[in-house]
Amino acid sequence: MIKFDFKNFEYLKKEIKIALFAIVVLLTFSLAAWLISKPGKKYNFRFESVDTGKISVENRYLPRKAYPDNVLQYVDELVLGPETERFKLLFSPGTYIVTSFVRNDVLYVNLSSDVLDRAGSCSEIKTGIELFKTNVLNNFSKINTVEMYIDNKSIYAQSENDE
Repeated sequence: MIKFDFKNFEYLKKEIKIALFAIVVLLTFSLAAWLISKPGKKYNFRFESVDTGKISVENRYLPRKAYPDNVLQYVDELVLGPETERFKLLFSPGTYIVTSFVRNDVLYVNLSSDVLDRAGSCSEIKTGIELFKTNVLNNFSKINTVEMYIDNKSIYAQSENDE
């Protein structure tokens, strides 16, 4: 016959309390570690598919930065192109941003003349510009207009309200 000892029961209650406390501490520590090591903010990048020609979305995490630095960082990544091999670059390989800045909810981007070279697997210039605008306006609600230039010559000024 099993004998029930209340002294052992009191001891088990104490062990259970310690175990629960340890679990709560570990969960709190895990949550804090996850929040600290979070990879950054998630952004959508839209590129044209090499295979189908349809627009596809690529998700990427970029380090958190304050506005407007986050916009400029996003624009740099966008011009560099997709991480996925089966997506086209927006602009010709070698295209880079000469200058970019945000003023009064308008993003100004000055691209290098390399954008005019039609080399490699890239979208047509008009499609690349449209995708560029779509990407920026969909990811940054504070940006209302995107003005683009090639070697300081205006190529594109499109407002979100003009659609």
